[in-house]
Amino acid sequence: MTTRLALRAATLAAAAALALTAGTTTSSAVPRTDGLALLPGGTSGFAFDVNNKGSVVGHANDATGVNRAVLWDARGTVTDLGTLPGDTSATAYTINDRGTVVVGRSLIPGGAQRPVRWTPDGTPTELPTPAGTTVSRAYSVNDSGVAVGFSTGADGLYKALRWSPGCALSQLPALPGDPAAGAGWINNRGTVAGYSKNAAGAMSAVLWNADGAVRKLAGLSGHDSYQASAVSDTGTAVGNSYTGTTSHAVRWSPAGAPVELAPLPGDTGAAAYGVNDAGVVIGFSADAAGGHRAVKWDANGTPSALPGLTAGSAEAFGVNDWGTVVGFSTGTGGATLPTQWKG
Repeated sequence: MTTRLALRAATLAAAAALALTAGTTTSSAVPRTDGLALLPGGTSGFAFDVNNKGSVVGHANDATGVNRAVLWDARGTVTDLGTLPGDTSATAYTINDRGTVVVGRSLIPGGAQRPVRWTPDGTPTELPTPAGTTVSRAYSVNDSGVAVGFSTGADGLYKALRWSPGCALSQLPALPGDPAAGAGWINNRGTVAGYSKNAAGAMSAVLWNADGAVRKLAGLSGHDSYQASAVSDTGTAVGNSYTGTTSHAVRWSPAGAPVELAPLPGDTGAAAYGVNDAGVVIGFSADAAGGHRAVKWDANGTPSALPGLTAGSAEAFGVNDWGTVVGFSTGTGGATLPTQWKG
């Protein structure tokens, strides 16, 4: 995210004011690609967010093959954050820049999911959910400790949720007339990014203000459905827009103007998952055969590939304001490996 993603520095706010125009060539800079440590006996994992202290969160499997929520510190040491009592596995999605709160999901045997927040020492707290919830996740948390995510029940309709630093629950409204919504990111100003879904199933990207008021973002002409994945402290939002089954990466200016971010040369689609305060966006670029390459777009919209650990698929999920990116890449034998790109 993540996200997840923001250094609170005035110098970066100035950088984010650069014009956001899509490019079609790649940067010559090649970042360093590193695999993050796995749990003892484990074989795979994902990294979902990196904060400005260099701490990374995600999940990694243990020697029994069960996914565990994990935290990698700035030195790369991996810690199992554990699960809620009685649960079997967990995933951590975001760590705030203060390093004080991690949020994610904990899985109950049988498939139900509970939203959870951890302190960095691995102490978990279950977050409250609406009555009848069967699946809920906390996706993002800001430096004030406010978290956001979603829940759903037997009706299959998603609800966008927000939790206060004291874990009090509130529901964020969908657009008027829409029956469902989901929240994916919260910045340090309290702005939340996500989507509202109408009865026909089409999504519209939305932002919620700190007071909970919802605002629809403009879509790309001719596209069917779109959603916002993240929003920086400087007000730049990113997400994905769809034409049929093809995903397109989108960036919205602080004023709400959308622009499509070009995929890597020769590719046919892309997705944007995170943005930092300098306007750097990360996600993936997809070729016609469905292969994914991790990618970052600079503040001018120029894409560059982030090389994976092998020639297999890779995606980027989080970026901090020093330009460190995390995600996954395919390792030898096809395992997904938590990956970090620097430089």
